[in-house]
Amino acid sequence: MDPDKNRKYRIKRRVIIGICVFILIVLYLFKNASFFIRALSAMSLLVSFYLIDRYFDLNYQKHHYFFIVFIAFFGFILSPFYYLYPNYDKILHFIQPIFYASIVYHMVKRLDLEYKWKIIFVLFIVIGSLALFEIGEYLLDYFFDLKLQGVFLRNLQGLGKFDMVIEKLDDTMWDLSIGFIGTLSYVVYNLFNKANLNERKKHY
Repeated sequence: MDPDKNRKYRIKRRVIIGICVFILIVLYLFKNASFFIRALSAMSLLVSFYLIDRYFDLNYQKHHYFFIVFIAFFGFILSPFYYLYPNYDKILHFIQPIFYASIVYHMVKRLDLEYKWKIIFVLFIVIGSLALFEIGEYLLDYFFDLKLQGVFLRNLQGLGKFDMVIEKLDDTMWDLSIGFIGTLSYVVYNLFNKANLNERKKHY
């Protein structure tokens, strides 16, 4: 591997280690079992992302690392907001597939396909991943009752009590629909952007 790539991966590694150290410090300050699980999940995602990038030499860019840090913090570290604001989950289900689509496109862009087919391929990969994610939530709920499906808000009468505001099946369908809209917005934007670039090139 050339020295420039080694330097970039070294910087990425230091950033990931720095973020993980920060999470560990916060974990030490809070000393909370629930936060421990969230922190471990976030750090696992960050480290796995870096290792996949390094091992397969995918050369993810800065914005891809920003996306994965965003997902780690807002999806795991700040997950208690799921039980405070009913729309928090829906906002993430729109934003995260866009980030994920960008990461997936970075991997598939090397394929020998026309641009439009690469983007369509990304659409199907992300939608398939969303469906697998929802299946995972169902199985975890079925075996461990983690309340991942459905929208629950904390009951003011007690921190351990929750009120279901959206039924499980409705929540799953909404999550898939919003995720599809988010992914489709990425696809449409990039197809139009590519078309505009091609149109401009014709005038030069």
